[in-house]
Amino acid sequence: MRAVLARFLQISGRKKLASLCLFLLLGAVVQGVAFTFVVPITTGLLTPGAAAPWGWIAALAAVSLVYAVLHHRSVPLGNELGAELVTTLHRKVAEHTATLPNRTLGVGRSDRLAALDGTAVVVLMGLPAHVMRPVVAAVATPLTVIVISAFVNLQMALTLAAGLIVLALCSFLVVRLLSRSEEPDGSEWLRRSYEQRGAGRQGGFLPTATGEVLLWRAVELAACAAVGACGAAVSADGLSGTRGVALIVLSVLTYRPMMEAVLLTSTVMNAHEVMATIGRLLDIGDSGSQEVRPGADWPDSTDLVFDGVSVRVEGTTVLDTVSFEIPGGTTTALVGTPDGTRLLLGDLLTGDVAPTSGQVRIGGVDVTSLAPSVVERHIARVRPQDPRYTREEAGRLVASFPDRLTDRPGVQDGLDRLRAAVVVEDTASEPLTESRTEPLSSEDRWRLALLCALSADPSLVVVDATAGTDPFEADPRLAELFTGLSRDRTCWFLTGIGGELPPCERLVEVSGSRATARIAVPS
Repeated sequence: MRAVLARFLQISGRKKLASLCLFLLLGAVVQGVAFTFVVPITTGLLTPGAAAPWGWIAALAAVSLVYAVLHHRSVPLGNELGAELVTTLHRKVAEHTATLPNRTLGVGRSDRLAALDGTAVVVLMGLPAHVMRPVVAAVATPLTVIVISAFVNLQMALTLAAGLIVLALCSFLVVRLLSRSEEPDGSEWLRRSYEQRGAGRQGGFLPTATGEVLLWRAVELAACAAVGACGAAVSADGLSGTRGVALIVLSVLTYRPMMEAVLLTSTVMNAHEVMATIGRLLDIGDSGSQEVRPGADWPDSTDLVFDGVSVRVEGTTVLDTVSFEIPGGTTTALVGTPDGTRLLLGDLLTGDVAPTSGQVRIGGVDVTSLAPSVVERHIARVRPQDPRYTREEAGRLVASFPDRLTDRPGVQDGLDRLRAAVVVEDTASEPLTESRTEPLSSEDRWRLALLCALSADPSLVVVDATAGTDPFEADPRLAELFTGLSRDRTCWFLTGIGGELPPCERLVEVSGSRATARIAVPS
């Protein structure tokens, strides 16, 4: 947790945190000053025949106004810092996860990522605004009261200090009792719950609804004992009863911030667990040492090798020991049935699916050792059914398409046709965007998908034409655009059943759970 917080401070800076701590400290000191005014006010109000202490009441009102201003200023500052804490840590987790090899992104890491949502976000956001305030007040407010009391009555100040020490020890014991061993997460927690059903719970877990409430009551009883000791001490000085009552009220107010801090023990424990989870996601311990190396860099070549690749799901063989090699820079058509096996080969190539045995290598590098961010940057998947291919996306692409790629075959024609599909002319001959609710035609969606992939300038392209009609038969211009996309790069084309094959150098024939590669024979 310390390493994660240190990383956050390095990212966000210490200025905002220092400002927040200053406001909280000033607020706690002002609160302590206000508490000391309660003694003369209570004494004056309870003494028969005495005049109302309007001067002290006015002083209390003035101090309360100052406290309200500090509180009003510190709350939004703490909320802003809490939101920044959550945003920063989530972003660093996402950035770090994107650099890890695909093989490390297992179920356990997914469970930890899920743990950062929901209540964990609330806990993290509340740390600066709602947890730090009682913690600072628990220290600064009692000390302020004791220091001011020392100038009035040294014995009373010493008694308050002794009571404070006793209460601090009691609070420490409560915190120790509430310190639990780590609870299991996810399915493991459910499994243990079912195993222990009907039997008493084992381990160091306390039922929230009973055990913790009793411990809170123990803290309150300890505070009452300390207050009683203070009352007995001041009574021994021969003070009046009204003065003694006032001092008892002061004792209660003095110890109250510490009790509020103790009541936040479970929140702090939850925050500690969340931060520990983030530390595991970032693969750091308290020492800050990295435990998982980042993913491999993209290789210099795109030679594809399937080396004894098998995929089994719940004992069923989906892909059975597939081995072949495809030279880099070639276009390969995947033909045969079923479509699921061909789609699986594409998922294995992009690292979306890890093989049960064997390896898929690109340029000699295992695909599962590549980071998802590297795969996303160098591999493009063309799926015209993707919902992001809309008229709005087509307009953005036409406006931002790189000029250096317009000389490729079919590119300029594709851009012109997309522009005509997106923009219409009104009576004033000014361009107007058509309704975004009207979908693009199937041919235009193909055109948009191919151009989007080309604009990303990937090293490898996987084109999925298994769904819908054959795009090249419906619009021959798409075949030219595909040629412009596949030129000088490795390209896989998953044809539809009965679809026309694009110009290609290799074929991968799929039959059931087997796949073999051969050189394509020109038609």
